[in-house]
Amino acid sequence: MQHLTQHDFQIFSGCLQELYKTCSVEDFSSHLLAIVSKVISAVDYTYTTLSFENSKTTSLDYKPAPGFDRLDTVNFEKVAHQHFYENPLVGNYLRTRDNRAHKVSDFLNEQQLHRLEGLYGKVMQPRGIKDLIAVSLPLALAAKSASKLYSGQDDIIAITLLGDRIFTERDRYLFNLLHPHLVQAQQNMNQFTQIEQEWVEQRHTLEALGIISLNGDGQVQFMSERALHWLKQYFQDSHFSTKCLPDNLQRWVKYQLSLVTPSDEIPAPHLPLKLEQAGKQLIVRFLTEQPLERYLLLLEEEEFLTLSSVSLEFLGLTKRETEVLFEVTQGKTNPEIAATLSLSIGTVRKYLEHIYSKLGVQTRAEAVVSALKQLGKLR
Repeated sequence: MQHLTQHDFQIFSGCLQELYKTCSVEDFSSHLLAIVSKVISAVDYTYTTLSFENSKTTSLDYKPAPGFDRLDTVNFEKVAHQHFYENPLVGNYLRTRDNRAHKVSDFLNEQQLHRLEGLYGKVMQPRGIKDLIAVSLPLALAAKSASKLYSGQDDIIAITLLGDRIFTERDRYLFNLLHPHLVQAQQNMNQFTQIEQEWVEQRHTLEALGIISLNGDGQVQFMSERALHWLKQYFQDSHFSTKCLPDNLQRWVKYQLSLVTPSDEIPAPHLPLKLEQAGKQLIVRFLTEQPLERYLLLLEEEEFLTLSSVSLEFLGLTKRETEVLFEVTQGKTNPEIAATLSLSIGTVRKYLEHIYSKLGVQTRAEAVVSALKQLGKLR
């Protein structure tokens, strides 16, 4: 059984620490090849997709060892396509679905290898390559750019090393030790990338909305640009920042937090805070995202119709009916309305009957409530 020397162990441990460091998805494959090159010496290190349906190999990344010219990856892909099944590692994977490290020298002796026109004659011999060793990763774990290239069920990612020597059992042992970490690192990268993309998309959405995230103590954790804009507009006399709410709003939040604090009393409902300004109103709602830990303030701005005889015309009333109803909303009695509008009390009573009929109500109070609801003044 193979064992790591103290030197190998130190190198391997250091490589694992490097491997699990986060990096951009664009840099991940080169980062991975750099790690492999520290563990196993070779001439060329390739990170490729293998499409068995199309008999095609595509190089996604490549790293030559120091002191060696770069491999012609275009020619490498062309030869690999023309002589796809010449490579014994391809046939072995299709037979066994074994992702572990295998060498060309496991299947071919030197004489058999030299007979291969494509793999040996056009790729290995010109660069003095004597052996190949490779492990594979499921394509589902690959970067999205790779996944878009192929969708075949059997397609894989291959990490292949080309060496100017026959790879040893130590090389195989180290590659197999590293393999599950390569898989896990790529899974981590995919998950990190997905979360990062979702966060970017979510943040763009949040920035377009009026959202403020609070911790359990009511302190600001996140404030969208739209929310900040509205706070500046409606709390002009207060000092605040993206990390601190205006004093009046902070007091309101403190009261809302008191309603969610466990107690022996039934809490009052979380009614929204409404602020009026220049024909508009800001509505602030308090939401519990995670009790005692995270809360949200949802802000929205609405057009605010000032209650007047003009706004009441939207209810389908005549001009005189709207004038009468407006006076009713001001709390005036029939004689007071008659005096204000220069009408008789009987005429006011007649107008009220018409108003009740049009609004589908029977009393003055119901008429006022109906008007407020239809104009969005009462929720």
